[in-house]
Amino acid sequence: MKRLIFTFVMALAMSVSTYALDNIMLDDFEADSVSFTTEVHVNPPAHMDIAVVDNPVKAGINTSNKVWRWTRYDASPDNKSWAGFWAILKNAVPTGYHRIEVKYLRTNATSQLRIKCEGAVTMEMNPVTPATKTNEWETMVFDLYANGIKNITVFGMFPDYYEPVDPTAVTYVDDIKVIFDPTINPPIPTMLTLFDNSANNRFHDQSWVNQTAPSTVVTENWEGPNIPNGDKMPCVTSPVKSGANALKLQWKSVDTGDWMALVASVGWKPFDLMPMTDLKFWVNSPVAITKNALPDFYFEAFSGAPNKTGKVSMGAYLKSDIAANTWTEVTVPLKDIWAADTAFKAKDVIKGIFFAQKLVDNVEHTLFMDDFTFVRDTTPPDQVLFDHSANGRFHDQSWINQTAPSTVVTENWEGPNMANGDKFPVVASPVKEGENALKLQWKSVPAGDWMAMVAAVGWASFDVTKMTHFSFWVNSPVTLTKAVMPKLNFEAHSGNPNATGKLDMGNYLSADVPANTWTEVKIPLADFWATNAAFTSQGMIKGLFFSQNATDNVEHTMYLDAFKFIFDKTNGINPTYVDKTIKAYYANGELRMLNYSGEMRIFDIAGKMVAQQNNFENSARVNLRSGIYIVNTSRGNAKIAVK
Repeated sequence: MKRLIFTFVMALAMSVSTYALDNIMLDDFEADSVSFTTEVHVNPPAHMDIAVVDNPVKAGINTSNKVWRWTRYDASPDNKSWAGFWAILKNAVPTGYHRIEVKYLRTNATSQLRIKCEGAVTMEMNPVTPATKTNEWETMVFDLYANGIKNITVFGMFPDYYEPVDPTAVTYVDDIKVIFDPTINPPIPTMLTLFDNSANNRFHDQSWVNQTAPSTVVTENWEGPNIPNGDKMPCVTSPVKSGANALKLQWKSVDTGDWMALVASVGWKPFDLMPMTDLKFWVNSPVAITKNALPDFYFEAFSGAPNKTGKVSMGAYLKSDIAANTWTEVTVPLKDIWAADTAFKAKDVIKGIFFAQKLVDNVEHTLFMDDFTFVRDTTPPDQVLFDHSANGRFHDQSWINQTAPSTVVTENWEGPNMANGDKFPVVASPVKEGENALKLQWKSVPAGDWMAMVAAVGWASFDVTKMTHFSFWVNSPVTLTKAVMPKLNFEAHSGNPNATGKLDMGNYLSADVPANTWTEVKIPLADFWATNAAFTSQGMIKGLFFSQNATDNVEHTMYLDAFKFIFDKTNGINPTYVDKTIKAYYANGELRMLNYSGEMRIFDIAGKMVAQQNNFENSARVNLRSGIYIVNTSRGNAKIAVK
């Protein structure tokens, strides 16, 4: 037992060390020199004097002996607020750190410290809180995690980042630390916003437009309105999908010309799209635009070789042409973008989206664009109970039992044309998908009975607690009325009881099954569970039973295919996904949400929607029975318990 405990503790320690990183003291200057690099590149060269000196204020948070002094030269009229240095680190900072802390002392009331990190992502950043003290040490904190910084190979500082420049500024730096914070362990996001609003109603600063005549793109100049040679995307305050403004892409694609237009996030924030599944954005136009006139688009990353994906066509992701003055959503699976160039690997440092010339029609088009998001589809994948049999004559993972005078046509696993079989026959035609389908040929007679089970290859067990519906497809050589359809129930691998109650299959058909036509049957799983509240084995379903219903003494034939447990987005929500940022509770017939107002949907734990309404001023009247519920909002989900 001691050996087992010791082994477990060692394994746990190894697991923790795999993820925890030691803090790095980049430099404390106590060696009377700069040690984190072999060469400090002052930039511009004649603007700063640097030296490791004695600590001028040996008090408070910094009682060390040596510090790094930065003294401005007066380079008027060319003084630069961004004067500082860059340096290649002797030891690169690996991915996974959360912040940089620097002790900073300024001798005037204006100097500010800014840093630059280069690696997979290159970015300048200000501290979380600006400097406020004079002739006193304070700690400046730079948030690597929030700014999407990965590894750091080149490091730089701007020790007097302020305008107007004080040519006599002297600042001191000490104890440059790179911090790993084990308390930062956020959940995987379900949505990341690339653009929903520009900080400027005239142009979007985090954009870039390039055009080659005779093709044209309307642009704005960041220096001011009505100035030519701009390279920024214009913004409009109408129409907008949400927020204060939207982007305007106004282009003309001409033979021998070209154009491209980049949209990035405020602050040039990088995006890790590894866990995300789709790109979504909205478009609008003052006139109708055909799908084939829409541009191509692709992603650009902060680094990588290549640092751009291949191009995909926007029009391919619209069901129809864009109607005039109508906001239309464009949804693009990210897998399609990754597939456009399989050599592209920089999915975790995406900078933005480029729109680019496609159809050369010599016509000017205008497209308003808004609400660019990357989303993660939390929908559980389909679980396939049956899509084809491994045997072209019978399905081995089936079982049929019949009591005369009722009959069911069967196959014997030992060979064809043998009596007393108990397996489902298989046909090569018709099929809905795959190589074959099942054939259920039955006659229900008074005083008789029959049942026929379909299970998965290998008698697999299915945990369907996250799913909302069961779907399968049926076909018949002749029209079958709903009234003749059999009953259905699930059987589990274990449990007491190990089977649900029965449902009438005909109740889940909107009309009779027409001849020679594949028809879907989709049944809410909640209806199965409701047939027998004592059944609790939803996590270990074995298969589906068809059984005798109407005793009409007529033989019927039905082909069956594509049996799946599915999650229906239009009718349910994954009850296991909870976003803890949404706070909600229920009391006295009222649902209160502490940090959300707007539209909401409420689902029971089986995934059935029980209410849908607007939650104004953080509360809404709604009647809920005792149980567990999921409150779904545009910002995430919350779980509530009603007693």
